[in-house]
Amino acid sequence: MAPASPDAYVDERANVCRAEAGNPCAYGLVVTSWHRPGSGPRTVSWVYATRSPVNPRNLARWWYQAPGGAARVGGSWRGGRIVKSWTETTWGSGGHDHLGPELPAGSRICVEFNYGATARPCITLR
Repeated sequence: MAPASPDAYVDERANVCRAEAGNPCAYGLVVTSWHRPGSGPRTVSWVYATRSPVNPRNLARWWYQAPGGAARVGGSWRGGRIVKSWTETTWGSGGHDHLGPELPAGSRICVEFNYGATARPCITLR
């Protein structure tokens, strides 16, 4: 079967930063999802979390909650990679490869950090 045309997909990227102690983006979250035009489910293909300042004990995981559903872990605890003054952690590949979970529009995706974190940045899939 031939791959679908790139025009057959709607790509969406959402991001949020949460401030703390004068740092405008102490906690960051970027989510890339895609869907076919007019469809309800969104495939989450990439989740990217950042935590600043850098700490070697920083771990992150992400979770999601469909409208009216229970919260579920989407990506288990994972250590990040140090980049300048922050730690970044990623899950997924960002492509149209059907490897991410399919979630209904309106689902909430959040990331949490294990060390010294006071906030959980979240986005809602449109």
